[in-house]
Amino acid sequence: MNREKDLSKVAVEPKRVSLAVWVVPLLALVVGGWMIYKYYAKLGPQIVITFRQSGGLEPKNSYIKFRDVKVGVVERVEILKEAEGVKVIARMNRDVAPFLNETTKFWIVRPEIGAGEIRGLDALVSGAYIEMYAKLGKESRRHFKGLLEPPLDLEEERRGRQIELIAQRSYDLSPGDPVYYRQIRVGKVEQVRLDPKGERVEFTIFVREPYSRFINSTSRFWNIDSISLNIGDKGIDVEMNSLAQIVVGGIEFTTREIGIEENITTPFYLYGSRGKANRKRVGVGQEEYLDFLMEFDENVGYLSIGAPVKIDGFTIGHVKDIRSRFNLETKRIESQVISSIDIASFRRDPGDDGLANLKRLVEEGLKARLRESVPFLDALYVELIFGDGNGSVEALGRGLYSFPTVESYRSKLTATVQSILRKIEEIPIERTLDSLSSLLERSREPLRGSLLALKRTLKGVSRLMEENATRKLPDRLERTLEELEKAIVSYRELAESYGKESLFKEKVDLLLRDLDRTTRELNRLIKKLDRKPNALIFGD
Repeated sequence: MNREKDLSKVAVEPKRVSLAVWVVPLLALVVGGWMIYKYYAKLGPQIVITFRQSGGLEPKNSYIKFRDVKVGVVERVEILKEAEGVKVIARMNRDVAPFLNETTKFWIVRPEIGAGEIRGLDALVSGAYIEMYAKLGKESRRHFKGLLEPPLDLEEERRGRQIELIAQRSYDLSPGDPVYYRQIRVGKVEQVRLDPKGERVEFTIFVREPYSRFINSTSRFWNIDSISLNIGDKGIDVEMNSLAQIVVGGIEFTTREIGIEENITTPFYLYGSRGKANRKRVGVGQEEYLDFLMEFDENVGYLSIGAPVKIDGFTIGHVKDIRSRFNLETKRIESQVISSIDIASFRRDPGDDGLANLKRLVEEGLKARLRESVPFLDALYVELIFGDGNGSVEALGRGLYSFPTVESYRSKLTATVQSILRKIEEIPIERTLDSLSSLLERSREPLRGSLLALKRTLKGVSRLMEENATRKLPDRLERTLEELEKAIVSYRELAESYGKESLFKEKVDLLLRDLDRTTRELNRLIKKLDRKPNALIFGD
């Protein structure tokens, strides 16, 4: 009982919680909140960039650089559903937000090895990244369209000028290839692209100051090749570029008249070699090529694309395309030749209208014809000549003009040669040779007899001159002369049988003249011996 009484008297007191226990969590919460606030306060805006392809970008690893400073990181890369390409979502630093405007440009940097230089070397170590270019603007933006290549107008502070070139092929040139002036590197190739029609290649090069002032309408540009071969009046001139230029390649130019200040608006033509660029030229001013359609009612099978177009020995263009078809009615091949002609060749001064001058010359009889590069060889080119009748140059559309033509020089020359060959074929050569052989066979015995007679006569004269007895000389000489005259008559008859123009007759005539002269001398000797028989021994 006492135990129960004691238990009922137990007092229960509430437990007290110390406030010091909450200090650490509260402090951690405040610090964490402050760190989160500082992170998002510094983080900056989120932007979206669309590219044709990802270019090797990796979320959380690829970054964005602006002026060689990391200013953002790629968070996600998503595939576009409504169009081709990818969408890159990136988080930018807060301090770069004023540069996200209408002037901002983005492109992906990848390691590339070009001629003479290595681009994007840092990307080789860290991987692909996004390069940014911008300046302060007025309109803030968060969505951008990425570029395939770095834009050409980034370095607005750079000093120099951009030059446009055109050519029929690329010559394996690429952006970054060097540009030389007198073998000094003065610029680089910035773009290589096809024109919108796909007919030629366009180049954009940059030439820095002070070398850019050497470019005017008299400048010539060419692709650097290993060996330049020029054949001229002074012989063969061979020039070889340096080993570095041969390996790297590039473009070189020269200017004939330095000091001319001009506003260049039309592109320069890029020649394939130094020799082609420095060839003789007619006309003034910068080259300006137009396409002309020439129709030939003859076979142009030996005319090749790229063949020159000449006037009075000067090359003013080249064959661009050849289209041929067979006419079933005339049973002949009809061809259309499209030639690119430099209308600057017909300018008299830089401000002259070359096309108008060419039209006037065509109205006065200028026409195109085909001609052989080398006689009797199947290599043709287009030659402009003045012929009979007037013509006209008409615009056919799409930058193409008509041009009148005449019968080719090759056709007339070939017809003449064929006529001569036919006449030669008609000559009875085999019958003539057979007749000559028969004549020689018939004349063999008479000729042998005549030669033997002549031999006997000469021996008789020799014996006569060796004998000391002189009383028998007149009789012997007289008989000798008679035999000699008979031999001469025999030789003359034989020579006449060979015709007037034969070489044998000419030789025999010469021999007969010598024998006549000998006969006259012997006649004088006989007369002298008649008067004085011992004259051979004692003299006159």
